[in-house]
Amino acid sequence: MSRTRFYYLDLLRVFLTMLVFYHHSAVAFGASGGWYYIAQETTTGLTQGLLSASMGIDQSYFMSLFFFISAYLMPFSFDRKGMKSFIYDRLNRLGIPLLIYSFLINPLLVYWIYGGWGRPGFGPMWFVCTLLIFELSYAVYRHFSAKRLMLNWKRPTVAGILIFMVITGVSAFLIRLYVPVGSEVLGLQLGFFPLYVGMYLLGIIAHRNHWLDKIRVKNALPWFLIAIVVGIPTLLYVMSSFSEKMNLFSGGWNLQALFYALWEPVMCVGICYFLLAYGKAHWNKPIPLVQRLSTDSYAAYFIHPVIVVGCIFVMELLPVSPLMRLALVCVVGIPCCFIVARGVRVVLGKVGVKM
Repeated sequence: MSRTRFYYLDLLRVFLTMLVFYHHSAVAFGASGGWYYIAQETTTGLTQGLLSASMGIDQSYFMSLFFFISAYLMPFSFDRKGMKSFIYDRLNRLGIPLLIYSFLINPLLVYWIYGGWGRPGFGPMWFVCTLLIFELSYAVYRHFSAKRLMLNWKRPTVAGILIFMVITGVSAFLIRLYVPVGSEVLGLQLGFFPLYVGMYLLGIIAHRNHWLDKIRVKNALPWFLIAIVVGIPTLLYVMSSFSEKMNLFSGGWNLQALFYALWEPVMCVGICYFLLAYGKAHWNKPIPLVQRLSTDSYAAYFIHPVIVVGCIFVMELLPVSPLMRLALVCVVGIPCCFIVARGVRVVLGKVGVKM
């Protein structure tokens, strides 16, 4: 299959990269989650609760959609390059930046914030580490197996989507009995991995069965409405009802953990399906600025922790509310992140590292 240009996927990558920047900035100003640096003055009350709810909504789909897009585009590269060249390219593009971040940027960032050297760590580059594992696994599978993954799922069906939701939701619930949300194993939050693995596999299946040529907004809209009209209000209601027992959602034999584990795939499918279908219908045209930003989006993801922390330090000097500081961090920081990303790509490119 020859690769055509999916312009709307470029736009989605840019959007998701910006969303990652917002996500980590919001955590720094009081939303639920962990981050390198928490601001000295954070949001409180209803504002903090709404920010935390937005973190839950983001978490339900944004990294999963990253995995889907990566998996959808990846077989084009493998089919064109073959196993050896593909593995070399992935080690260069993913492996070297991962090492640079883990052993240089992460310790330096911790030193900048706290004045003491931090340990090597993935930080947000856990995504790159996971993607590298997934793609090398795919390469090995393709090399040693003549069969390809589940090629008989010709299009997304209602039954197939419901089965996907149940399998990923129940799997997340069971994993979180042992590794609750917020706990890490080798820098990875395994409680979220059923959706990551599932969406990555769906991306490969979608590629082989030309799903993105067939999807329509009218088919995606019902799932999106379920996510928005039912999923979001339900989350807000449950969060307000159990505000003093939020730790129960992280995992365990309780209804809160089961609700959260099953709620996530409903949101993931509804939002991802709609963004892909709507993007194909309305955004699939070349926009020079979007294409330039898409080219820099990986480097922007790579460098965004430094920009987020730096912008927070600056905004803390201003006599404004934490919510206004968060807004300013995003308004100022996101453009700066992409500008710096272009420089990072140039510097690394001179030593042979592609980003």
